[in-house]
Amino acid sequence: MIRSFSFFAVVLFSALNSMGNAQEVGSSSEELVLRKQPSLALPQFKENTPPDRFEYLAIEDAIAGYLDAINRRDARRAASFWSRRGEWRRKDGERVSGRERIERAIEESFEGEPRGTTITLNEVSIRLITPNVALEEGLAVVSSPESQRETSYSVVHVKMDDGWKIDSVRATRAPVASPRKSGLETLGWLIGDWRDDVAGGISVETNARWTEGDHSIRRSFQMFDENGLREQATQVIVWDAKIGTIRSWIFDSKGGFGTGIWEQIAENTWAVETEFQLADGGVATATNVYKVVDNSRLEFFSTSRKLNGVDLPDTEPVSVNRK
Repeated sequence: MIRSFSFFAVVLFSALNSMGNAQEVGSSSEELVLRKQPSLALPQFKENTPPDRFEYLAIEDAIAGYLDAINRRDARRAASFWSRRGEWRRKDGERVSGRERIERAIEESFEGEPRGTTITLNEVSIRLITPNVALEEGLAVVSSPESQRETSYSVVHVKMDDGWKIDSVRATRAPVASPRKSGLETLGWLIGDWRDDVAGGISVETNARWTEGDHSIRRSFQMFDENGLREQATQVIVWDAKIGTIRSWIFDSKGGFGTGIWEQIAENTWAVETEFQLADGGVATATNVYKVVDNSRLEFFSTSRKLNGVDLPDTEPVSVNRK
């Protein structure tokens, strides 16, 4: 099996293609968007109501129940909304797996917040990926007597015998910097031409350049095998002033597209929370990690990978060298 995962350093679809789809993807996916209100709102369907509207309503009820349990500081009830093998990727990068451990982590999170802290959800959308897997995205607003902060998040829901359950949650650390100040210059190490060689005769060439005005970075990817050019992709990286963090969008030559949220987690180390929609409609998520070894070499690996809610193994570190 050829592992070509390093082709797109902020997504993982090459590895997913090489492993095959772990779950059949539905031929269509309607999207439910909840009204932008300070708290979870009733669902607002499109003009053509999807035939699986009752599934959307069931998911929305589960979200509301979980939110109520959290705001009542009821860790046991909140944990009951999770699948037994659920995984919570916390904003500090820690992974908590399993319902019992998640319950303890929720209880600990209550201890770290002052009494009176509440969470509301804004800009929530729900999309059925398959009849048994749904993706929720939105903005969580954490309000305490002293402050208020926003965190973007994504949730994978799975349909179990006892209803829809949370299978994974990813949150992004609330930024400290002013949202008016761009942090894009911290990615200056990306600029230039890079190459890495992967097992199976695969090589990847990456070019990163500032766009005019230095307000965004454009990256192009080309993957070659023994027959020549195999795949291409284009990525744009910008500073999102609304949420105060670095974001990216990527589009591949097969019709897939994805997004990423970048965060510096250690000196010379960046993590990118990614979500990618394959050309067939499947959804892949992962945390991709870059480590700057020196001016001429990076290390890259991908962890917490899932395809349509199904776990995939982490990748081995890959060395990426400046040309």
